[in-house]
Amino acid sequence: MAGTEGKSLRLEAIRIKLTGEIANYYDIYYRVHSQEFGWLGWAKNGEASGTEGYAYRLEAIEIKLVQKGKVAPGSTSNVFIKKPTQVIYSTHVQNIGWQNAKTNGEIAGTTGQSLRLEGINVNLSNLEFSGGITYQTHVQNIGWQGWKSNGQMAGTEGKSLRLEAIRIKLTGEIANYYDIYYRVHSQEFGWLGWAKNGEASGTEGYAYRLEAIEIKLVKKNTNINTQGQAFYKK
Repeated sequence: MAGTEGKSLRLEAIRIKLTGEIANYYDIYYRVHSQEFGWLGWAKNGEASGTEGYAYRLEAIEIKLVQKGKVAPGSTSNVFIKKPTQVIYSTHVQNIGWQNAKTNGEIAGTTGQSLRLEGINVNLSNLEFSGGITYQTHVQNIGWQGWKSNGQMAGTEGKSLRLEAIRIKLTGEIANYYDIYYRVHSQEFGWLGWAKNGEASGTEGYAYRLEAIEIKLVKKNTNINTQGQAFYKK
């Protein structure tokens, strides 16, 4: 048996292949009916079929044995759908507490309410490459804290201390394929320019609070308009 029994766990994808002498004479084709996507294309000989990262269940499967050199039973496109790598982040906001997580450029925090960010956690999901993400915050009365990584909280909680600046960078293999961009909404200055890959974003020496942040994971060599100053230091 492949999968589980009695645990209420869904199958999301499958691979099937022939072994031994028969693999020289036949191909094994298979396609699945996936939640939300419906019937996907025909995969063969050990290719993945289904989805990864979407939490979608397999609902049906067809499997066919086809002689070598014969055409596939149908379309062989779109056989496996994997959710792209995403950056996920959540902020702890004055008078609100922890907000719901945001992804890939969404605004975390508030604007126009004069509420300080007090803490943040950042993580990556659906990693295509090994590695992770690390980040460092500049906190009222503390200064630059040590680096946190992969969902750990940076900043403070329950101390009414504002975040004033942040640095974020990728680690490991993923840093060779992606850049991490981020910008903050700072008291008095408003939205600052985009920083990337460990550069400081925010202010130091002004006693200005961070009020909101946007973070984007961008493939290397993608053109991003970084117009505007990302960091002010007194």
